[in-house]
Amino acid sequence: MKRIQKVGLTNFILLISSLILVIILIGFSYIKNSASVNDMAHTWEVKNNIRRVSASISKMESFGLAYESTRKLKYKHAFRQAQEQYDSLLLSLKNLVADNEAQVARVEDISRHMNQNIAQFERRMAIENYREVRKQDMELHFIGDIEQKLEELLSVENALLEDRNQKFAIWKVIILGALGIATVIVFLSLFNLIKRIKPLIEELLATQSKLEQANRDMEKTLKELKTLNREKENEIKAKEAAIDEAEKLNESLIAKNQQLDHFAYVASHDLQEPLRTVSNYLEIFQEDFPERLEGEATLYFQFINKAVERMRNLISGLLSFSRLGTSGQMEHIDLNVTLQKIREDLDSIIEQRNIILEYGNLPSVKGYRIEIKQLFQNLISNAIKFTAPNTDPHIIITFEETTNYYNFHIADNGIGIPEKDFSKIFDMFSRLHSAKDYEGQGIGLAFCKKIVELHLGNIWVSSKFGEGSTVHFTLKK
Repeated sequence: MKRIQKVGLTNFILLISSLILVIILIGFSYIKNSASVNDMAHTWEVKNNIRRVSASISKMESFGLAYESTRKLKYKHAFRQAQEQYDSLLLSLKNLVADNEAQVARVEDISRHMNQNIAQFERRMAIENYREVRKQDMELHFIGDIEQKLEELLSVENALLEDRNQKFAIWKVIILGALGIATVIVFLSLFNLIKRIKPLIEELLATQSKLEQANRDMEKTLKELKTLNREKENEIKAKEAAIDEAEKLNESLIAKNQQLDHFAYVASHDLQEPLRTVSNYLEIFQEDFPERLEGEATLYFQFINKAVERMRNLISGLLSFSRLGTSGQMEHIDLNVTLQKIREDLDSIIEQRNIILEYGNLPSVKGYRIEIKQLFQNLISNAIKFTAPNTDPHIIITFEETTNYYNFHIADNGIGIPEKDFSKIFDMFSRLHSAKDYEGQGIGLAFCKKIVELHLGNIWVSSKFGEGSTVHFTLKK
């Protein structure tokens, strides 16, 4: 007590007063800075909204022109989406400048001009023959009509921002000066006070140092315990998750194998046995009663034999389809080696038809080796098969890499695919041509789709009928 009483009362009161002044100045600074910052943030938000309105109007103009030129619905829908975005942004802009009547008037002027332009575009879209629109010699302009009005909005907001920046700078200088003076007063008072209570402070600092060291030791111990606890918890969770995943995979594998075994039995016995019986009796009839096979009867027997053979091939294809993904474990596959093996398998037809097969250095992927080879071989074989007889097939394989996937593209110069059949070609037993024109069972691309999906990817096609096709697919890394 006596040691505290030795401290000068005047210095103590001056120090407390200075501290109160500093607190008041800091509070006042915070209020003023917050108000200035909010005003500037509001101005920046208005400017960004104006730019987004301008961008949405540009989109409407671009999609509108695209629709008039092509009459494709996707551009019309894109125009509608851009219009909805414009309406939303314009409403937001009106709310943001509601405190400025001049800015509100400019926004409403922009709205009127845009409504006129949109109404004009609606009349043009109503014309069924887009050539008639061109004959009218009308040009569609949205952004050009209101660009100056948007610039006026921006210039007003820029002026507001500059003014608010200046006010913020002035207040900052005033507040910093006041804080500097208060700091000097506090420093002098504190210096005099510390000089008088230095022994007490040294004792307190020594005690504080000991307490801090004890606290650090305790915190260090607690952190080590928490780290060990987290590691144990993560280890337990990882083991539990691995066990659950293994059990689920095991159950799925057992169920899948049971289904495959049942299907294989049905396909190899219950379905193929009747076909073998029919085929055998046809052969017996042809051998025992050749004198009865005259004229149309011979033709009918040929039809029956071909139908039986087609049925046998279809059943065999279904069996192979069901077994996709059961050829073994996933492994890393060098696609350059895979493509080289495919080229060797197709060597005779490549030489016979002067086929050009181009590809650069391809990546290594993780997957089922047999299925990946079948995927590329099916797509390359299709590209060869569906090329006109008097045309040398030219096949180009490219890819690009993303964060999680490899995107592959196999392009050809074949007969192409009509746009309406883009999704149909991946269905089981789907054929776009008769068997006499192009042989096959219609299951090759269905195989490709299932293989890609086994590897957590997607497959689709783009084509210009009569000029070639490109099959695109993704494989997860």
